[in-house]
Amino acid sequence: MARVVSVFLPKLPTDRIRRADPSLSVEKPLVVIARSGSKRWISAADTAATKLGLRVGMPAAKAQALVQGLVMIDADTAADLAALERLALWAFSQYSPVVAMDPPDGIVMDTEGADHLQGGEDLMLSGLVNRFRGRGLAARAAIADTWGAAHALARTTDRETVIVGRGDAARAANRLPLSSLRLPAETVQSLRTLGFTTVGDLAATPRAPLTLRFGLEVGRRLDQMFGHIAEP
Repeated sequence: MARVVSVFLPKLPTDRIRRADPSLSVEKPLVVIARSGSKRWISAADTAATKLGLRVGMPAAKAQALVQGLVMIDADTAADLAALERLALWAFSQYSPVVAMDPPDGIVMDTEGADHLQGGEDLMLSGLVNRFRGRGLAARAAIADTWGAAHALARTTDRETVIVGRGDAARAANRLPLSSLRLPAETVQSLRTLGFTTVGDLAATPRAPLTLRFGLEVGRRLDQMFGHIAEP
């Protein structure tokens, strides 16, 4: 049985910008601005900005009016992806021979048989998060038997590290929100409209009606999370 670590980097765009430009004051709130045509909106915000009420999706003009001295940087998805790739290569050299990027905000590692080199799973995860913090990157990490469960848990908890025991991925996943299944947002919204709120609710439902309405993707993501099918 595999053991998979998912590392979630919730502030990657703003952390990357601060690492690249140390002259930026940590006291000044920072947001990243995406654009499409004439529309401009916040695509990422650092902790200082979120504490002031700024949030992803807010129009840039409104954010600028709300917060004096706000630092606004244009989004650069290519630079974010390049930073993620460098971090994946670093993890490959330090933690596991099997590492993948998990865009847009994480990496994933198969650590089966490698955790003992770091003193066990607990020390491995805490050390990993601390090393990211030392590089100026906020991070949360989870380990479970499946990529789906580890990915979901790293993104649905405020804890820096989460360890799910061997064989416990299904139990841990049942209570997670539908948004943790890595499904398109419109699919998640449609499932909520039908009355589903958790992964467990969905897993307990007969598969055929779901497949008829949503295709194979819902069942595939459930099977990946519970370890019924492999996700290399």
